[in-house]
Parts: sequence; structure tokens; C-alpha cells
Amino acid sequence: MTSGPQNRRNHTRINLTGRTMVELGDKALRLSATLLDISLGGARLEIGDLADFSLQQIEVTFNGLRTIADVVWCRAGEIGLRFRETATDTQSAVTFFESVILCEYRSHAPSARAWQGSAIHC
Repeated sequence: MTSGPQNRRNHTRINLTGRTMVELGDKALRLSATLLDISLGGARLEIGDLADFSLQQIEVTFNGLRTIADVVWCRAGEIGLRFRETATDTQSAVTFFESVILCEYRSHAPSARAWQGSAIHC
């Protein structure tokens, strides 16, 4: 996790293992990307050698969960996303974040949501 005065973000980032894949897109573009880190406010993704990534807003899908994010930077095969902050979008971003974390670290906490009756399939 990264925090401290050098980190300009409002939320602590959690580094991921590089095995979590998401789908990115809009009506004209669909591609797979690897989540490198995530926070409640956004994520950093590896998109490969996609030279021109000019979308301003993008839909991110993981295990059937979708959230909307703004593309805030793009360089060297990676993009940075900021999750939208409207009421509906914030709820979907929190659910998205939670699902990614539970799947990424399920071996460390396999029954983290069992008490709520939620089944997360990774």
C-alpha cells in the first residue's frame, strides 16, 4: 500500500498480484486489461501497447460487476482511472472494489463475506 505526503490520492492504493483481469470499453472499444493497483477512488491498469487511448470515460467490468471511471492519465501501456463520484456510481465503485479485493486475496480470507450470504466467484 502506498500512503504519505508524496501520494496525492485521497485513498490508499492496494497493490495487486497482476492476475486480476477486467474488461474496458464503450460502444466502440472493448479490451482486456490487468489491474495493477486499486483504491476506493480509482485504479491503475496495464493495457499493453495500445498507442492511442483517447477515451475520457470508460466502463470497467469484473465478474459481471460494472462501474464507470474517468481516464485521468495514459502512458507506457498503462492507464489511471478515477471512479465516478455520483451516488449510483460510488455504490457500484465500492462494490467493484470489494469484489476485486475479495477475489485477489481470497486465500487469505476465504470467508470474509460468508456471514452476509454473499457468494463471490472468481
